[in-house]
Amino acid sequence: MTRLSLKKIPTILWFFGAAVLAGSIYMETSSLMETEGLFWTANTVMIALFTYYGGFYGGILYLLLLSGIYLVTGIFSTPNDLSVQNLFPYVIGLFISFSIGILGWKIRTNEVHLNKLFENNDITFWTWDLENDEHTFSEGYAKIYGVTRESIRDNPYHWKDVVHPDDKYMLMDAHEQQKAGKKTNITYRFFHSSGEVRWLQDSATPHLDRNGIVTRVDGVILDITNQKQAEQKMNQLIHYDSLTGLTNRVWFKNYLDTALISTNKYGRSVAVMFIDFDNFKRVNDTLGHSAGDQLLIRIANRLKSFLRESDIVSRQSGDEFLVLIENRNLDEIEQLAKDIITKMNEPYSINSTEIISTPSIGISINLDYEDDAEALIKKADFAMYLAKENGKNNYQFYNDELNQKMKRKMILETYLHKAIELNELTVHYQPQFDLASYHIVGAEALLRWECEMGKIPPDEFIPIAEETGLIIPIGEWVLRQACQDVKRFKANGLETFPISVNISTRQLMAPNFIERVQTIIEEEQVNPKLLTLEITESAFLYYEDAKENILALRNLGVGVSLDDFGIGYSSLSMIRNIEIDELKIDRSFLNDSIKNNRVRSLLEAIIQIGKKINTKVVVEGIETKEQIDILTVYDVLGQGYFYSKPLPIEEFEDWCLQAKKKAKSF
Repeated sequence: MTRLSLKKIPTILWFFGAAVLAGSIYMETSSLMETEGLFWTANTVMIALFTYYGGFYGGILYLLLLSGIYLVTGIFSTPNDLSVQNLFPYVIGLFISFSIGILGWKIRTNEVHLNKLFENNDITFWTWDLENDEHTFSEGYAKIYGVTRESIRDNPYHWKDVVHPDDKYMLMDAHEQQKAGKKTNITYRFFHSSGEVRWLQDSATPHLDRNGIVTRVDGVILDITNQKQAEQKMNQLIHYDSLTGLTNRVWFKNYLDTALISTNKYGRSVAVMFIDFDNFKRVNDTLGHSAGDQLLIRIANRLKSFLRESDIVSRQSGDEFLVLIENRNLDEIEQLAKDIITKMNEPYSINSTEIISTPSIGISINLDYEDDAEALIKKADFAMYLAKENGKNNYQFYNDELNQKMKRKMILETYLHKAIELNELTVHYQPQFDLASYHIVGAEALLRWECEMGKIPPDEFIPIAEETGLIIPIGEWVLRQACQDVKRFKANGLETFPISVNISTRQLMAPNFIERVQTIIEEEQVNPKLLTLEITESAFLYYEDAKENILALRNLGVGVSLDDFGIGYSSLSMIRNIEIDELKIDRSFLNDSIKNNRVRSLLEAIIQIGKKINTKVVVEGIETKEQIDILTVYDVLGQGYFYSKPLPIEEFEDWCLQAKKKAKSF
């Protein structure tokens, strides 16, 4: 309540007020007492009106003006006229008039504020008189629908005409419930005058008479379009892939769980295809992530283009996709897999570059009707890995053999978590030789694991360790063990030579990798020059992310070896980007060079490159005297079963002592 309230008093009321005051002055200065009560009544009414429109200040203003008139005109009156007994009824009348005005002003102000609140929040009220079947609405109604009040008066059933056809049944059902005396709360769509589809939330409460008959229904309508749009955006973020527009794994899993309930009940088939596209990482690494994103979009669009509308395509992550197929027999599923391979083998053109990314497909089917969504996806995933092992660009069904492999993998994963704690891991050593002098120049530390299930091959448990992240603590354990064995070799009188330890890409990329290596070296008190960390060639694909760690290793004095050079992603740029201490040539070059002169020429070229960049060159996989004869002329180092298989540390020490004796007589 402020002085600004005076501005809200209508102009016409000021004129009437002035007229009444003028009349009061005339009556007080004349002897026409028979009309004095009429003007006094008019003044009390004016006080109430001024208070109603102008609030407290409006009423006080008129009261002050009226009091001033009576004080001035009272000079000519007799003293008896100003007695308390004579003035008391007037004071009571003025107080009541003022109170009524204040009450009215508050009600009016609250009503205005409430109307503004509803208008600003797109809220309106409605009433349905069942006796007359008439609907009435508050003022905000027209604004919600984007029409004028006049058009509403011309068509009082506008609200019914603009309801979305698919939602009219909800409105009709709600009316039936309201007639039955039940409260309703529904959400439905309507067409705004702009043509936009918007959302309303409609809550209604029926009113019953004494006989329990519904006489009217009161309701409130709220425009919740903004809320719905926000929900849809959130749903898009949660359940859809932002790049391809496909559903994501969360949505796919939820949908599959629902589909399985229905199909299992009626004995219908559901198949899940897990599709991984080969060589996708190479596209990212050579052409950039933008090209990789474009390729994923093209892959998604091509997949959708030849699948049925009832088939569900979802992006799992990266270059992995899921396809849900319902109500097809085994032959149809297999034919679809063949079609996918054929059509997805067609090249893509990305930034004027032709790219081929072939699919490896794993398929699982709900044959026993016991699997849930997660189980079917895992089985398809496992079958996909079998497809990759079988040469990629093919499909494999999940079967009993895979089931046994999957169970074994799960058991091994469980055991592997406790392998360090139970002292099940050991390190074997395979020597490296100078082929010309037969002297031991190094040894490679190779991890071995034996548990309740027997001896587990490295090519079986290492991928599990990589997948689960256990490779990081296991890798640190191997590094620490190698450092301890370096000291042991020296204490047992063996010649000093560096130990090579394999480091996975995951270890190399770990944020605290260098700190952990440095800590182990310092705690074990070994010369870092006696350690060489072997990094697979594929790790150099992530050179930009790993280069700081590689440089930090060399700054520590630790040697860096490029393992398995010549396979996979071979490129001279990899050894151009960073200095390395050792180049290990993959065994396949040596094996093929015996029968293939072209491969032998490549082997010679790689050896020469290694020598030109001042690195040690180690050839792996030496198994025969013939291979020794080929390599002897190149002055390289060798490693392989011709000399020794990987040995437990005690046997390795004995073997080294025997080799030392042979070297003297060589």
